[in-house]
Amino acid sequence: MKKFLCSLMLLLILTAAGCGARTADQSGSTVPASTAEAISASTTKAQTTEATTQTEEKTTQAVTQAPTEAETTEAAVTEVKKEAEQLLRIDINGNVLYADFEDNTSAEALKDQLLSQSLTMLMEDYGGFEKVGDLPFSLPTNDESITTSAGDVILYQGNKLTIYYDQNTWEFTKVAKIRDADASLKDMLGEGTVSATFSIAENQESP
Repeated sequence: MKKFLCSLMLLLILTAAGCGARTADQSGSTVPASTAEAISASTTKAQTTEATTQTEEKTTQAVTQAPTEAETTEAAVTEVKKEAEQLLRIDINGNVLYADFEDNTSAEALKDQLLSQSLTMLMEDYGGFEKVGDLPFSLPTNDESITTSAGDVILYQGNKLTIYYDQNTWEFTKVAKIRDADASLKDMLGEGTVSATFSIAENQESP
């Protein structure tokens, strides 16, 4: 009986020792290959997603900074309009002069009149600094104190149009400026009373 019990106890001890060894083996075992591959694939996917996000952000920034098609078209239309800008043409004493209109209601009103019909009138020297003529109509005024220079086209009292070839300071309205005007303008306008024709020209017509 004692031998039987000793054998049974020895068997139990051996069994317990075997279980402990298997537990130690399981706790110290390496990660299965399938699990390692899954972790690696997840890491690679995360890195790829981050790189894609950074690329999209850079693309969005580049698109935002680049001019849109509408902006490019608007700029092109503005340039075309500028090229087709209407000018004041003055035929006087055998010379053709071109002037840029001012941005005021007086200039717009004069332009409207000339778009319907060109205007020819006599102009004469006054004060040694201008040629002046009477308009057959009245225009709105935007008077301010101005010191004129050669080439200024001035509306005076709403019904007189003058071309200045020298300086004068007074309250009146500037409606246009003759291009490239200088001291030679006085000779171009001629002496005494001359006939001048005012009309509208396109910018392309100007040399």
